[in-house]
Amino acid sequence: MKIKEWVVREHVEGAPDVDRIYEKIVRDIDVDLAPDEMLLKTLYVSVDPYLQGIALDTPLGRHMGADSVMEVLEAGPRAAHRPGDLVQGFGGWRSHLVSAGEESLWQTGTFPMVFPAFRRLDPCWYDDALPLATALSAMGGPGMTAWGTLSTFLAAGPGDTLVISGASGAVGTLVGQLARLAGARVVGTTSSPQKAEYLSRLGFDEVVVYRQGDSAESVREALTRAAPDGVDRYFDNLGGAVTDVVFSLLNVGSQVAVCWQWATQVGQDVVGPRLLPYIMFPRATVRGIFSLEWFTDENWQALHTELGGRVRRGEVVCDHTLHHGFDSIPAAYGSLYHDRGTNLGKVLVEL
Repeated sequence: MKIKEWVVREHVEGAPDVDRIYEKIVRDIDVDLAPDEMLLKTLYVSVDPYLQGIALDTPLGRHMGADSVMEVLEAGPRAAHRPGDLVQGFGGWRSHLVSAGEESLWQTGTFPMVFPAFRRLDPCWYDDALPLATALSAMGGPGMTAWGTLSTFLAAGPGDTLVISGASGAVGTLVGQLARLAGARVVGTTSSPQKAEYLSRLGFDEVVVYRQGDSAESVREALTRAAPDGVDRYFDNLGGAVTDVVFSLLNVGSQVAVCWQWATQVGQDVVGPRLLPYIMFPRATVRGIFSLEWFTDENWQALHTELGGRVRRGEVVCDHTLHHGFDSIPAAYGSLYHDRGTNLGKVLVEL
């Protein structure tokens, strides 16, 4: 059987040049399945900023990994899922694949990790109000990141000022809306006036427009105006100059959740003030966020009940920017870096 794959052909630091990095290939796969294997068809592919790190660590010539929703077409007698089942997992930028769907160890990266086994998606959980695409957004990794962080660590509530850097993506918008519903005052940073208007519509109290390269003085002035009483909670997607300023505004007993570092990992902004005094004096707690720790059946059910219920009732908005077709995957991914003003919420490709 012939399938299509996007493979990594070159490692490129900084903002991804997708025309250089990726190559589409067509190859034959053996569909004589082992007893525990499945033939799967990819329905949706997620494109996320963190994939830049995955691409740099992917051996050349190997398919690009990514979160995806797949349909089981065929299955061996001992396979984990049956034909017709919908599953979510790290299937990658492939039109079809043969896999047992077991958890897999990622060892080529800076920090080895285990990608979870493919999980079956209950069709009863999805409808027009909560479509299947949300399995890769509010009902997937982004939703688990937002809900898990607020449920287990970043306890934002009445009287708290929460700042979210890089707030207009799939995770930031959910964190902001959930914290707002909990009574916190929410400040977001984003890269364009269009996205600032979008965050205001979602209920953010203040929005700061920031682009990498803006002066530290202008960032400090804008954030001080937006958070005149200091910062109690910080959800960091960005790093760089914004984080340097926010750390200097932390209040006593503050909490910082580090979800991603766009400025360092993409913008290669590795110079900044030494931040430990800003942690010491306000007795701040800083925690790295890696949502795979919350991927349990119990948590998935709770996510659908709690966050899914809020989406169904219209209390939380979950937007998607949807691209179409296998060939559009690299361009959709590149738009995260080069056409950021047009993307709202979660960026997905429907195959």
